Amino acid sequence: MSREVKHFAGNPNYENARKNSELALSELNFLTDKYHQMPDITKLSEDQVSWINERIRFVGEFTKNTHYEGFKFFHKMRLMRNYLSHPRGRLTSQENVKIWNEFFPNIEMMKNTLQNNIDKCYSKSKKKRHFEKFANPKLGSEIDRKQWVDALEDSFDKKSGLPKLALPDNDYQKPITHSIDELKKDGNIWQYIQDRNGLSENLQTDLLEWIMQTQDKLDKEDPFIEEARFVDEYGKISAYEACKNISKTEWTYKRLPSVSSSKRGNIKASTVDFDFYKKEFEKLLKQSHKNEANKENDKTAEQKLNDAKAALHRNLKSDMETNLIDRNNAWRMVEIEKQRKEFIAKLLEKIKKFMELEKLLSGFIDDFGRLWDLSQSVFSTSGFEIIDRFAAILANDTSIMELANILGKNNRSQAVYETQERDKVVIKNEFAIRPAPKGQICGITTGNELSAVLPSELALLSNPKLKKLFYMKFATKQLLSYKYENLSGKSSVEYEKETFDVEKKDPKGPIIICVDTSGSMHGTPENIAKTVTFALSKIAIEEERKCYLISFSTDIETAELDMTDNKGDALDRLVKFLTMSFHGGTDANPALEHAVKMLGENDWKNADVLMISDFVMNNLSDDMQKQIKIEQDKNTEFYSLTIGSSANQNTIECFDHNWLYDMSDPKASRHLVEQLDKLKRR
Repeated sequence: MSREVKHFAGNPNYENARKNSELALSELNFLTDKYHQMPDITKLSEDQVSWINERIRFVGEFTKNTHYEGFKFFHKMRLMRNYLSHPRGRLTSQENVKIWNEFFPNIEMMKNTLQNNIDKCYSKSKKKRHFEKFANPKLGSEIDRKQWVDALEDSFDKKSGLPKLALPDNDYQKPITHSIDELKKDGNIWQYIQDRNGLSENLQTDLLEWIMQTQDKLDKEDPFIEEARFVDEYGKISAYEACKNISKTEWTYKRLPSVSSSKRGNIKASTVDFDFYKKEFEKLLKQSHKNEANKENDKTAEQKLNDAKAALHRNLKSDMETNLIDRNNAWRMVEIEKQRKEFIAKLLEKIKKFMELEKLLSGFIDDFGRLWDLSQSVFSTSGFEIIDRFAAILANDTSIMELANILGKNNRSQAVYETQERDKVVIKNEFAIRPAPKGQICGITTGNELSAVLPSELALLSNPKLKKLFYMKFATKQLLSYKYENLSGKSSVEYEKETFDVEKKDPKGPIIICVDTSGSMHGTPENIAKTVTFALSKIAIEEERKCYLISFSTDIETAELDMTDNKGDALDRLVKFLTMSFHGGTDANPALEHAVKMLGENDWKNADVLMISDFVMNNLSDDMQKQIKIEQDKNTEFYSLTIGSSANQNTIECFDHNWLYDMSDPKASRHLVEQLDKLKRR
């Protein structure tokens, strides 16, 4: 986990802790908005009392699994939650008041503690953390952006019965809510999303990225920038200047920036009545000139005139600002909805294609979440057809899958075992003496169980003067009684340490595959070769191994498949590679030379090399054979898969392990499996 990410004290699941803090804070705000201080219970209805207790219970529910630094009151909150969740009966007013007396005085301290813990925590996900820290400030404060992340997680969560965190109230609240509702319309799609945590996580980050991209687009294309600047500048001039400039051609309604009708689209024109303000300013200006001409020095009249100018100036500024905000918001809502519809349409299509892709790749990959980004460029029809074709071949030929699985340093090295320690549960049965109401008499005790009371105590009832003494001793459980004991079975669980040996797994190395696509491989041999390539590539995705493909005839083409780089084009490169066919002559030397060159690089020095060919070719050059021998001495192993029965044996002998796939043999697949088994057992 990133060092930037801070945790809640004592709680490893910090993300849930932060979300629970936000939910608890939301409940506290909900409560204090309605009741600013502890209410008088005598003035509340039964429903109001229940509502307050439910809020208190929720606060305890959200904080029960979270530890908070420096504030121990949350331990009491958990006790309150338990008390309110499992009452022995209907709570009395006195019991409610006792809980409230502890709860209400601590509300502000709880709010401060919750807020402090929210401030300290960021998401584990890099993309979500980027949104929380660096998203456009117009999307809200950092606290609001954290709430966006956690509320989205809640929206995709299956949990029910407890309140969920609400999305922050801004321009994107309704669009995102509508988008999630559209995903829910198709129950199969929604269930599919919820059953795959990786996919759900990627959809959440896609929604957050859409918000950021849309906001940046709106800022960049905002048609009201000039008008906003003008309104801001107008607000800075005095009422005297506004009135004085009334007769100039650059006055407000003539200078107000606007959008031409041809480009207006959904942008509304200003509805401020500038003619009205112009006339009113002109009246005030004429009155000023009249006063100056008559040399009147009435300070009261002058003050009233100045006040009228200021009020008119203030009203115009307010009208322009309000009108600008309303029109800008209307434009933004239309644009956001337009962008949302385009986005959700693409997202739904992408999910459907992803579901298809999972069917094709099932059996190879357990976690499809990471494939969401890697597979974007394969969502073309041609890409799916190719993957579908090779998946179908593979499904009918398990031996090829075994070939793919056997490659790797882990399979060919001798097993290494390491000792580990684990807890061993030991259950011991024994008999123990315990008190019991019936059994063997073992002494005298005190109590009020009438069936065990001594006769001497019962005799008190026969004396009217001692009868009250009997009742007092009965009420206080002081009657002398027989004491009984029984032997009962008792089981105890103890934990002991035991050691055991497990096979130590070393990371599997990368794979270099040389695929013959010459003319002699045309048809079934080429299909088999590319199917093996397809299988190995899928296993590389699952095991996060690097895979390097070399297609050769008289020349070579290469493709590097690094399924961990998250560049999103790995499957696209694989699809393009599977479509390559030269159908020329066969020369294996350039392919092996390139493979040996790759073995000299750090990322590929532990690679296996597999060549798939019919090996209808000339002998390898002496220099090439020497280079292979040098790499073999470094513990690099070279595999060959021969398709057909016309191979050049001299070339095949240069490889460490050789498999044969004889297309004329109906049992070719079974024979290949037998060869693989021999290698695994050696």
